[in-house]
Amino acid sequence: MQGSSLESSQFCNTYTGLLCRLRLGFTNAVPDVSPHSAKPRSPGPIEGFVEWAPGVYRCYTPQYLVNFTEQRLKFHRGSVDRWADILGLGAGIRSIPSVDPTPFNDRLGVHWRTYKPGHSMPEIPETILSHSAVFSKGSLAMAPLSKALSVFMLMGITYAFNYDQPYRGQYHFSPQKNWMNDPNGLLYHNGTYHLFFQYNPGGIEWGNISWGHAISEDLTHWEEKPVALLARGFGSDVTEMYFSGSAVADVNNTSGFGKDGKTPLVAMYTSYYPVAQTLPSGQTVQEDQQSQSIAYSLDDGLTWTTYDAANPVIPNPPSPYEAEYQNFRDPFVFWHDESQKWVVVTSIAELHKLAIYTSDNLKDWKLVSEFGPYNAQGGVWECPGLVKLPLDSGNSTKWVITSGLNPGGPPGTVGSGTQYFVGEFDGTTFTPDADTVYPGNSTANWMDWGPDFYAAAGYNGLSLNDHVHIGWMNNWQYGANIPTYPWRSAMAIPRHMALKTIGSKATLVQQPQEAWSSISNKRPIYSRTFKTLSEGSTNTTTTGETFKVDLSFSAKSKASTFAIALRASANFTEQTLVGYDFAKQQIFLDRTHSGDVSFDETFASVYHGPLTPDSTGVVKLSIFVDRSSVEVFGGQGETTLTAQIFPSSDAVHARLASTGGTTEDVRADIYKIASTWN
Repeated sequence: MQGSSLESSQFCNTYTGLLCRLRLGFTNAVPDVSPHSAKPRSPGPIEGFVEWAPGVYRCYTPQYLVNFTEQRLKFHRGSVDRWADILGLGAGIRSIPSVDPTPFNDRLGVHWRTYKPGHSMPEIPETILSHSAVFSKGSLAMAPLSKALSVFMLMGITYAFNYDQPYRGQYHFSPQKNWMNDPNGLLYHNGTYHLFFQYNPGGIEWGNISWGHAISEDLTHWEEKPVALLARGFGSDVTEMYFSGSAVADVNNTSGFGKDGKTPLVAMYTSYYPVAQTLPSGQTVQEDQQSQSIAYSLDDGLTWTTYDAANPVIPNPPSPYEAEYQNFRDPFVFWHDESQKWVVVTSIAELHKLAIYTSDNLKDWKLVSEFGPYNAQGGVWECPGLVKLPLDSGNSTKWVITSGLNPGGPPGTVGSGTQYFVGEFDGTTFTPDADTVYPGNSTANWMDWGPDFYAAAGYNGLSLNDHVHIGWMNNWQYGANIPTYPWRSAMAIPRHMALKTIGSKATLVQQPQEAWSSISNKRPIYSRTFKTLSEGSTNTTTTGETFKVDLSFSAKSKASTFAIALRASANFTEQTLVGYDFAKQQIFLDRTHSGDVSFDETFASVYHGPLTPDSTGVVKLSIFVDRSSVEVFGGQGETTLTAQIFPSSDAVHARLASTGGTTEDVRADIYKIASTWN
């Protein structure tokens, strides 16, 4: 039968009446094609249930699992591709083919419940709604999405999203849904931290690259906002994607974009053109060209206007590198007080070079210097940064250049990583310190020695002593295959950055920067001190899924290694090990048996980072564990290791263990960390 029919509605009052389930039925009069199969399904009746609560909107039918997740979502059904507005709310659905809910849930790790047709639920008197019925706020209502499909939903409840899926980080930012990679446009302005990021609004794989957007007042509790820069032509033929970049507050209105006393925020990004074309500015670009463009916002970053009259403002790589037009990207822009100019550093990726430009107005740019190649050169250089940092908490400062490398990350890793250089910058030229440059082309100063910290970007708008970076907590080697749904990728903990003299060398040190007092108790859930911890003896506890561990122990211990097993099963066959090798003076992180490692053959590995004991002969580790990540900060923060893990939900045990002898003067404290999404 063409059209829709509501068979019955049933309610159950749970959670003070806010959790409701609606049985629905409709007739699919259009042959359906699954994206996973070219074979059409026959038209026929579909029956299922919608469930909603303040934090949950979900629907199950034998053919579709439907997520009500935000004000507007793409609705996919075979070749049907349309936007749908329901009752003027702008709400839509995104549907995912599935016939059997059990393997669907197992395969994707979905945490929500599903209901088969005929599921027994408490009944109240049946109400039959006509096709055109619209009821008062708080009642059920129905409106057609198309001639072939109608959806029934509850009015009057604020839309929210369920951040309780397996592997969903509880104190790390991740998008509600879809693919995310590099952090972009980090800006602190008017008391708000802005986090923009590479984002695919149309799916969980890389593509349609746009700028997603989230804001926070404390770098801890994040609110996702509408897409800031949507790929041009998204939904049909994409003609321009918005690759990585940065943002500034143009407080003196040097750009002229400001109006009515409003300070313009200006984003500088890489325009990627998948097809050759003539642009609105009259410029012509080649297929796959990468150029630098700008956009501005007059409403504190909520909406953006691209500078189409003159974009791209840096169309081509500098001479003699014009042939590198497909690998010219990732501008990091900032205001240089001493020269009173804007400075931008961009990468000429395949040549392991960074190009530095200056400008008076963010529109007209002049090349002033180049940097590189130096140190690690195993893959392309990209996502550069340039920042001034305090040295030894005093009045002296130095400059730091950062550069992503993909592939060719830290030793023992496969895929991407981020290196840094310490030196001086005079407004035009960066000169590295002699001890920050190494002979050959493989050794580097690594920002993080683990596999999952990349494309680190710094905040504009913060004071010298408050500098914060954020890194992408994933790896291009396997990032597209990690077992998360309906999102893919998270950001690492924001990190405060400074320089300290360690072993006569200016060294980057990092400390986790979140509002810990709001999500973690001062009183530990576990606290033990051991004068000696003998080989073979263990100390076991239960931690839950999200927590912090503070460990300290003597470097003069007789053991060969000392470690804590984290996110472990009850029998410890599943575990992640974080520890210290006394002979090599190295931190190690072993995720060989950390849970699901099946999605990439390189994932089950052990990672190492150098750490010299402090001046008192003590080794200190702070370890931050979330549902799918471990971040280790060693010493003063001079060594960090970041790694994703995908353990079972019941892997909530931990134990200390010494091997090859005794470990002395052990102190272990474990603190529970609460969810920021509650």
